[in-house]
Amino acid sequence: MHKKCSEIAKMLGIEWDSNVEDRIVSGVCFDSRQVKENDLFVPLLGERVNGHRFGQQVADAGASCILWNENEEDVPQGICVLKVKNTAVAFRELARSYRDLCGFKIVGITGSNGKTSTKDLVAGVLSAKYRVQKTSGNYNAEIGINYTICNFDENIDVGVVEIGMERMHEIEQLCEIVRPDIGIITNVGTAHLENLGSQENIAKAKCELIDSLSKDSVFIYNGDDRYLMKEIKNHVLPKTTLSYGEKTYNDCILTSFMQNEKGISFSTNLLNGINTPLLGKHQAFNGMAALLTAKQLGLDDEEIRRGFTLVEPTKWRTQLESLGPCKILNDVYKSNPQSALAALETFQELVSDEKIIVFGDMFDLGKDSAQIHYDLGKKVAQYDCDLLLCIGEMAKEIQRGASEAGVNAKWVASSEELVEILKPYLKKNCMILMKGSRGMHLDQVLDELKGV
Repeated sequence: MHKKCSEIAKMLGIEWDSNVEDRIVSGVCFDSRQVKENDLFVPLLGERVNGHRFGQQVADAGASCILWNENEEDVPQGICVLKVKNTAVAFRELARSYRDLCGFKIVGITGSNGKTSTKDLVAGVLSAKYRVQKTSGNYNAEIGINYTICNFDENIDVGVVEIGMERMHEIEQLCEIVRPDIGIITNVGTAHLENLGSQENIAKAKCELIDSLSKDSVFIYNGDDRYLMKEIKNHVLPKTTLSYGEKTYNDCILTSFMQNEKGISFSTNLLNGINTPLLGKHQAFNGMAALLTAKQLGLDDEEIRRGFTLVEPTKWRTQLESLGPCKILNDVYKSNPQSALAALETFQELVSDEKIIVFGDMFDLGKDSAQIHYDLGKKVAQYDCDLLLCIGEMAKEIQRGASEAGVNAKWVASSEELVEILKPYLKKNCMILMKGSRGMHLDQVLDELKGV
């Protein structure tokens, strides 16, 4: 964003005071610790913190403009103040208005698994031809989406936006802001079972994306996903609707796949010889969504191939890291049964003298969580594993299922104990898979190992 304060006021329907200095806004921020010079700051009311408390602080830091709830006191000095009834609502309206003003296309991506990797792949491939920006990190809820869109440069060609959800109708509401020109659904998994109760309901929630698309939009989806295949029949699909997967009825069909430590190679019926520096067969599926997107936006085959080599993955997602002779497959951002199995499949294809798996709790799985963890433990027996280490209360069930299936499995009570067990392996020619939900803080365990 590069707007004057008066332009932002107009976007929000606020009468501009001509006596106020009309400064330039070059970015939008809602975290006072990250404010840069000439930012617009949006103070939000949280459960524990009222962002308005930091108004003068951000003004002193060089922010040029601030939204301000009209009932808040201690209005900051030395900054353009735009008073609104509710800063959260105004933030949403600013993102909507900015989206309307800018001419770039938006690719919106949702799904239980693979949203972030698909975002990275789509953005990387399209960057071979276009000016592209994407959601940073995991900013895929309303505040993050507002932040993402407001910080897209006005002169980009394509914005790639990740759309998350916790409940029914959330994607519907987020798409009122995003209004994607191309919508992608990667799959329907078991994440959010606790809120939505069944995979059928999760499919309904994900397919709210379809209803946000115009008849001239493009819809791309995983045609191998039975929940999606069943649910999309209940929706009016855009004229251009395309599927991908291994089944032969798909528009884009995976025909071959190979993997080594440097990345994956795969071919489809639409394009062969694709190479990208990501790991896992699931990334070939995500890559097919990117391939279909690229073809819809006019990239030729060589541009697409080159774009796949330009992909910049988000950290903590199936990244292979070396710690001396030991290699660690770092997949610690989140975990659910589908992504855990995908990590196991990826790990299986990597060659090493010794293999250790670390599993932490999987969150938001509802009333069947214990059984789901137990079943995952049972499935570990199908893969090469010299030692399985489990951490977290629910991970006790992973350990129990794995032990009953004949796996050498141990439950550990703390991250400190886990670090001590793993230390000797750093001197060996071995490979460690680390997988758990973000709240298990396995990234901190990895940081400890890096400091050994």
